[in-house]
Amino acid sequence: MPQIEGYDIAAWNQPADQTGGDYYDWQPLPDGKILVALGDVTGHGIGTALLAADCRAYARANFTAENGLLIAMERINAALAGDLSEGRFVTFVAAVCSPKSSRVELLSAGHGPLFRYFSREDRFDEMDAQGLPLGISSILRSDPPLILDLNPGDLLVLVTDGFYEWANAQSEQFGSKRLEETIRASRERSSGDIISALHRAVVDFSGGTEQQDDLTAVIIKRR
Repeated sequence: MPQIEGYDIAAWNQPADQTGGDYYDWQPLPDGKILVALGDVTGHGIGTALLAADCRAYARANFTAENGLLIAMERINAALAGDLSEGRFVTFVAAVCSPKSSRVELLSAGHGPLFRYFSREDRFDEMDAQGLPLGISSILRSDPPLILDLNPGDLLVLVTDGFYEWANAQSEQFGSKRLEETIRASRERSSGDIISALHRAVVDFSGGTEQQDDLTAVIIKRR
């Protein structure tokens, strides 16, 4: 993960099978900003992994300083729509961080909830996606990106549903509230350590049940 002044960014992935449909990526932009992305393709197996690779390639080609988040996402969607069979889609979220700036630009195509932690107020905000998942239609339907102003200690948490949907032997899911409690308890630590704590918490909660879905997390912390 590249370093960007004013931020502590970490990401992690653990597929449920030998190959997975989740992925994360980062991309330095020519204007000095850093784009961080997370995607989740429906399904499992090698076909899903290949679609995730396609998505990453389209994203790398289209996320530029000139395009902007919404235009880039529209072009990625148009390219993916021709690759995906009926019933398949990709939930995708991208965030752009600027050096020395508290502002983060965020756009989600069907990926949610997105978690934001306000350090000063010690509270979470769960945000919905701004648009439909990629590949649903050849034309992306989406609201404009969100502009978030992060204060020191604030967190932006992007995770795939493998975390909060992992169930224990009683079929009880880990859920978003446990996720928030785990993050709150480790909020003073680095982004990488917070992800490690979250993984340990969900594994402990599962009580030994098998991981059924890929786990991917990205945490952006304002220094």
